[in-house]
Amino acid sequence: MDIFNDVLAWILSDFALAMMLLSVLLILFHLVLRRNISFYEIVYRWVALFALGFSSLYAGVMHVLFPVTSASLIGWANSPFQLEVGVADIALGLLGVFSFNASHGFRLAAVIAATVMFWGDAAGHINQMIINENFAPGNAGTWFWLDIIVPLILILCFIKLRPARV
Repeated sequence: MDIFNDVLAWILSDFALAMMLLSVLLILFHLVLRRNISFYEIVYRWVALFALGFSSLYAGVMHVLFPVTSASLIGWANSPFQLEVGVADIALGLLGVFSFNASHGFRLAAVIAATVMFWGDAAGHINQMIINENFAPGNAGTWFWLDIIVPLILILCFIKLRPARV
């Protein structure tokens, strides 16, 4: 039972990384079973669902329901803006989940929203690292790196999946 508790504690403490690793595992599994679906479609689906969708939903719930904990993990003081950030995260998470099997246009909206929000977050984290020497795990850890990497993956997949022009 201790190993279960340890794994659960790790997942909850680094949820974004856990969801990215789950994405990678499902991509590899799906590639073995691939039937008439492109590599980029497989990668887009699992990254959008887990690394974007579920990670953002988790972040949103944490900001809305546990603002003091969320703020402290980022190295910030609690603020009324936690609710606004949390609701934006939940909206982004829903875009990621629904884009799993969505149209090209819907995916474009999801990729744009994820890129603006995640890269904006990354810029804010960089600012905090430089100005305030804030290297808290929620500011400079895997959340920061995935804020950069996840949109890059989604953009690449989106470009490769664009419909042929007639």
